[in-house]
Amino acid sequence: MRENNDKITRFPGKIPRIHIDFIILVLFFIYIVFHVVSLFSGNHIPVTEVRQGQIVENDNLRAIAIRKETLVKTDSSGQVVYLIPQGNVAAKNSQVSGIDRTGAFVSTLKKQNEGKEELSDIQREQLVELLSNFNKGYSPNSFSEAYQLLQSGADILNIANGDRIKSTLSEVKKDSGSDVDFTPIKAPTEGLVCLSYDDLSGISADQVGADSFDPSRLNTQQLSSGQSLSSGDVAFRLVTDDNWQLVCQLNDKMAERLKDKSVIEIRFEKDHTTAWANAAISERQGRKYLVLSLDDSMDRFAESRFLDIGLMLDQVKGLKVPDSSLVKKILYHIPSEYVTTSGSSKKPGVYTKDGSESLFRKFRLYQKAADGSYWASFSKADNDTIILKPDSASVSLSLSDCDVKKTYGVYLANKGYTQLIQVNLLYRNNQYSIIEPVYNNQLRLYDRVVLKAKGVKDGQMLNDN
Repeated sequence: MRENNDKITRFPGKIPRIHIDFIILVLFFIYIVFHVVSLFSGNHIPVTEVRQGQIVENDNLRAIAIRKETLVKTDSSGQVVYLIPQGNVAAKNSQVSGIDRTGAFVSTLKKQNEGKEELSDIQREQLVELLSNFNKGYSPNSFSEAYQLLQSGADILNIANGDRIKSTLSEVKKDSGSDVDFTPIKAPTEGLVCLSYDDLSGISADQVGADSFDPSRLNTQQLSSGQSLSSGDVAFRLVTDDNWQLVCQLNDKMAERLKDKSVIEIRFEKDHTTAWANAAISERQGRKYLVLSLDDSMDRFAESRFLDIGLMLDQVKGLKVPDSSLVKKILYHIPSEYVTTSGSSKKPGVYTKDGSESLFRKFRLYQKAADGSYWASFSKADNDTIILKPDSASVSLSLSDCDVKKTYGVYLANKGYTQLIQVNLLYRNNQYSIIEPVYNNQLRLYDRVVLKAKGVKDGQMLNDN
């Protein structure tokens, strides 16, 4: 039987298949090409994030440390040995050091220490703290501090602990008998042991003069175990009070600035720590001095006669941006009768004369004064610009006749284009500025602003690639 194929329609060739993956690949390639071209041809504007911060203005001064201290002397001659390391507190009548008149004890102690490289936990902690403090306050101009570090480290290594030295002393006396002559030197009162002294040890704040601030005239002596002393020499210095003072020289300008300050926060440049001090200004022989009284931090700086400090007088907090983000603008003082709004826009502006026509220009930056006038700027505003009264085009005012003042702004970069935001400059240094927006809702913490505002225009598109 024959089949009926009359209803079958034949199409020429094959139906092409649509390759979705190929289309996606082409679109992705176009996207990459567009961004590569944009990367090399576009105007890239770097941005940064607004942070909360503060800037502290420091007035740096050189201070002389004044402490209640006693120079304890020896009445014997020989080699000194220290039983209590520098910086430790000695109790009243405790044995701090001693004089080995024959040298037998020092010789035996050196032999016992030969070949012993292991340190106790206390020694390790003392050495770590010593090196850490030296590293924080290191200055290439203070060689004496490097020598002091060497002496302090040697004392820590030479003195394992007082008990071991006393035990060694007993053994030497037992073995050598009369050959050992060790004269103890005790602390007359409780205090901090210091193995250095100078010409200013024991002076009071009112004895400090201009010559006292010359470090070249200061004769400082360092002490260490094994050193030879004569009768009447200083064996150690004992600081007997946690209360101490810092005395600084002041010029007239600084004295005037500080005259109403009774309490000042200071920063020690040696380790960048801070402390509060009672402040008073004294005057002697035509010179003014700042006397700072403290009740803490004495032990950290007991070995230093001169200290560099910063007076933390001005601390400004707010939104912190790099200095390069700030742009300076000019505001014109425009009378209220020239200010109006146009259309649905509620933002104020002015009509300017443009040939035979008038154009409405919205204010970009503005501040309304109490009398209804405005301090404002707008596009293409300069001294040749003529503004018109809204209700009388025949009445005009040239911006050259208006008062002007400077203001600051930053370019907000949250929306893909720049927006000029007016800010109040609270404080600035060579790197950062503390600012606040003129209108609170215009700039917030973590907003993005243009990093380098120079040459940037309002409304400029951003290229974030």
